[in-house]
Amino acid sequence: MLVMGLDTALQRCSVAILENDGVLARKAVGMERGHAEALAPMAAEVLAEAGCSVPDLDRIGVVVGPGGFTGLRVALSFARGLAVGTGAPVAGVTSLAALAENIVDAPEGGLMAPVIDARRGQVYAGLYERGGAILLEPFIATPEQALKQLTHGAGGRAVRLIGTGASLLQGAPASWDVSEGDPQIDVVAVARLAAHAPAPACPPAPLYLRPPDAKPPQGVTARGGR
Repeated sequence: MLVMGLDTALQRCSVAILENDGVLARKAVGMERGHAEALAPMAAEVLAEAGCSVPDLDRIGVVVGPGGFTGLRVALSFARGLAVGTGAPVAGVTSLAALAENIVDAPEGGLMAPVIDARRGQVYAGLYERGGAILLEPFIATPEQALKQLTHGAGGRAVRLIGTGASLLQGAPASWDVSEGDPQIDVVAVARLAAHAPAPACPPAPLYLRPPDAKPPQGVTARGGR
């Protein structure tokens, strides 16, 4: 199976091409803005390096969130456009599930908790077992509230934290620690998770856990009328 992975959810713009879990090509550039301008040329570059073209794709994996409101839409729109042209199904992958894949040092019998700094005094978090089983679906909370939810969900088991928000969880149990894995999403993990996911029945929708920061002026509707 030839799979393209796409990620523009956080502080990277990333593309990877995998064939049967083997990496043919990948590129990731750190950026806060400009994902929309960077993604298409990056995808073309990665496809060329992999020696394949868009019609060759069997599946497309894309990060659906949680993450930046605008960034999420960039990769999702691009993935849907590719799907229209190729017929390849698009599989959505959450940013937290992808981040959990970066934990290579999870303790035996322990759990994995990806935590992303969502800014404005909040974090995105979730709780996973080794192998990908979800104990807590992605949620947003203050660091204090997130720690309480994760502690309750862990039920006394050791937890390995990862992500840009891991250091914000102050006062974690002594059996918890922070993974040495990459605290940013690895697009190769996105592609692998998409490859092994059930065939999607419909295109994925963005996962927003809070309203966008930008709001229309008071008295102006979303359509621009008054």
